Amino acid sequence: MQSLWHAQTASQFTTPLELRVYTSRLLGQEPALVLHGGGNTSVKTQVNNLFGEPEDILFVKGSGWDLETIEAAGFAPVKMHVLLKMAQLTELSDSDMVKYQRAAMIDPNAPNPSVEAILHAIIPFAFVDHTHTDAVVTLTNTSNAESFIEQVYGKRVLVIPYVMPGFALAKRVYKMTQDIDWQSIEGLVLMNHGLFTFSDDAKTAYENTIKLVTEAEKFIEANLCINAEEREEADEKSLEYLDENINIDLLELAKIRKLVSAQKGYAQVALLNSSKGSCHIASHPELKSIANRGPLTPDHVIRTKRVPAILSDNIEAELCGYAQDYIEYFDRYQSGQTILNYAPSFAIWQGKAAISFGKTVNQALIIEDITSHTFDAILTAEALGGYQALSPADIFAVEYWELEQAKLKKGPFSHDKPLLGKVAMVTTAATQVGQAVVAHMEILGANVVELGEHLEFDTLDKCQEAAETAIIDYGGLDIVICLGDDPSNLMLLKACEAFLEHGINPRVLCVNHGSLPVMSDNIIEVLHLNCSASPTLVSLNGSTSLVQKTNGEHLETGVFNLLSAITMMLSNEYVPHEEGVSV
Repeated sequence: MQSLWHAQTASQFTTPLELRVYTSRLLGQEPALVLHGGGNTSVKTQVNNLFGEPEDILFVKGSGWDLETIEAAGFAPVKMHVLLKMAQLTELSDSDMVKYQRAAMIDPNAPNPSVEAILHAIIPFAFVDHTHTDAVVTLTNTSNAESFIEQVYGKRVLVIPYVMPGFALAKRVYKMTQDIDWQSIEGLVLMNHGLFTFSDDAKTAYENTIKLVTEAEKFIEANLCINAEEREEADEKSLEYLDENINIDLLELAKIRKLVSAQKGYAQVALLNSSKGSCHIASHPELKSIANRGPLTPDHVIRTKRVPAILSDNIEAELCGYAQDYIEYFDRYQSGQTILNYAPSFAIWQGKAAISFGKTVNQALIIEDITSHTFDAILTAEALGGYQALSPADIFAVEYWELEQAKLKKGPFSHDKPLLGKVAMVTTAATQVGQAVVAHMEILGANVVELGEHLEFDTLDKCQEAAETAIIDYGGLDIVICLGDDPSNLMLLKACEAFLEHGINPRVLCVNHGSLPVMSDNIIEVLHLNCSASPTLVSLNGSTSLVQKTNGEHLETGVFNLLSAITMMLSNEYVPHEEGVSV
């Protein structure tokens, strides 16, 4: 791993907090160190209080901030003497820890301090960096974890057995370091969790992370080569993976999305992960064993759940089995909590690839990023002797930890968007009105496939390509909006029909169609909207295709009427009638 430190850039930052922001962003730029809000950093400095008296303050990453984009406002300023006294307590609940940390802040408008603020405070250096580095965590998730860490670092790091994050972890480190010479170690390795490095110099703390991670990466590379040579000498066949493109049944993918959405209770997008690690895991002969051992680090569980659904021949039965297994897992470890949704956050489609699910594309992509790193780590750990994650009980404790659940509540997901998670296709989308419809559908929460300027639909092959684009990009198709009486609409609907049958509450909305199309499956609702008082919609070749007259209304008024009608007709409450709707 290469250092991203740039002396000229760093010279622009003069205060400790400015340097803390700079090196935090350097860490956040490397996905092999932290992913999507993972990790945390801090700096200790002095701040004059209201009376002009200097106070020792810990500026620690605030909850909800991401290291890649963090700003000075993302650091919570907490009084050091309070944190150090908290470390000496015998017991402290995590909810009380959060409450008293917040009470010790000098800025009430700052975010909540990281749950690891006490741990940052007891490390006696100005700059402290905590990452969930892939290489180190991979080694700690093997059957030979302690031996590997010893071989890589010797006595240069202090190894901390796994303890749940929060006060319990801070207390463990506090006890283990009472008699330690901090100058004799370069970092802390937290088993199954991550790495801490530290220094009174920002660059040194950052580059210590790079150095220790690089050593772990080199150790892994060397041992993978040795293992490969040993297998060759023993005449053992290495695992072979197919290099050619996987063959995906898009109709089956649409079925999977619909079934998972039904389990979730709301529409989901389903993103196929075609990375090499995903395909290799899916074709691994021991898939069901290695995929069910747990996540790479426990904090991943709040997004990915502990294990994926494994799908092969009987998808509906396998998803039902997954739900039942999750309920049994909850019953085994629960102590009064309320069960979370039992549908999978991701699945591994045996022989094909992984699929991540989410209310939004962004949510599904976060899960895809996390699982892609996990797949690579699992394959590496298996080659090093065996992947060994934390126990189900340890993972459950984090999954149902109130502080971790609070992170999800801060996400940008709107529960008020009626079409959230749904996939819509809009024809003649390059026109002025078409763009207005696309923008409105996105406001309603839909993922939109736009047909027109870049994706045509004037031949059967192009229509089929358009239909498949919706499945490839989002996993399904729920709504088709045909603007105007274009003859190509019928070809398009023919190509989309099989996918719509596996959509979520599927609907075809025809705006100003001379005659309504007939679908072979009555599960697909065909709705008619007559827009006689809307703006003229001009297609790319200059012909009028939507409306013959405007009745003297302004363009904005006509568009408003059209969009309002679309909103009503696509709502769950709308009851269709033969004559359709006229505006």
